[in-house]
Formats: sequence, structure tokens, C-alpha cells
Amino acid sequence: MSQRNVLGTVYDGIPGPATAIPTGFPTTEGSLVMAIVLSVDESADRDEVNTFVERHHFVTRDETSRAADSQARWTRERDGRVSVTFLADDGVSSLLIPAMPEMDRWAALARTSGGTVSVMMTYGVPADMDVLRRHLGPQGGPYWHLSVGCVPV
Repeated sequence: MSQRNVLGTVYDGIPGPATAIPTGFPTTEGSLVMAIVLSVDESADRDEVNTFVERHHFVTRDETSRAADSQARWTRERDGRVSVTFLADDGVSSLLIPAMPEMDRWAALARTSGGTVSVMMTYGVPADMDVLRRHLGPQGGPYWHLSVGCVPV
């Protein structure tokens, strides 16, 4: 896995090709779960995907992930970019999403929703929000997720 820059988003040590999609999902309790969906293309090496989710302690959709148990953190940089850093004993992976008005709103909602976001990873699911919404919904397909706490700048 190497560093890639796709439309301004930098993927370093993240299996790919992948697309990062910042979004939010309503819960049945009426709150909002802020998320970054990493939609990994089916052309990516499945072994690399499995290694990545294992190394960074992602869990499957039916398991609970807690930010306190995670070594990943996100922050909104002073220049407006949003960075996610995944720490592991054998190295660091990162995601850097460029500054744009949509990210300002996403970061503000994430902070007012408690600061923890869910990084969700799919494999072989098109990076289309309608498809992802169905796939990540209650009756959807498999995915991995990781709770990521916020580190203020």
C-alpha cells in the first residue's frame, strides 16, 4: 500500500483504489452518527484489506467499536483539512481530506454530536451514496467499522 492522491484526498497506507465519503446517518434514537465511508474498489487486493482492518482493529457490522479502544484519531486541521490517523504497532496509515465548505459542516456536526466518528470500510461496493446507504443500513451487507475519537487542534 502506498500513498495516493485522488481528487485532493490523500490515502497513505490505505488499501485501494478507495473513495472516502464523509457523511452522517440518523439513528433510531433520533441522533446522528457521523461517518467516513471508505469504499474500497473490488480491484483492490483483498488480503491487503483484511490486513488493514485487522491491524487497526476494525470490527464487523454486528460488533461494537469504542473510540476508547481505538488507536485512530481524527482532527480538523487549522487549514480546514480533515485528517484521520490510524496507529498500529507496525506503522501508521492516514487519510487527509481537503478543506472545503462541506467538510466544515461535517466537522461541526461531528463535534456537536460528541466528537466520535465511525470509519466504515466496504469492499466491492460502488462509491455511490444510494448504494452505500442500502448496504450500510439495517438489512444491508457486510462492512467493517472503527470508532475514531477527535483530537482538537
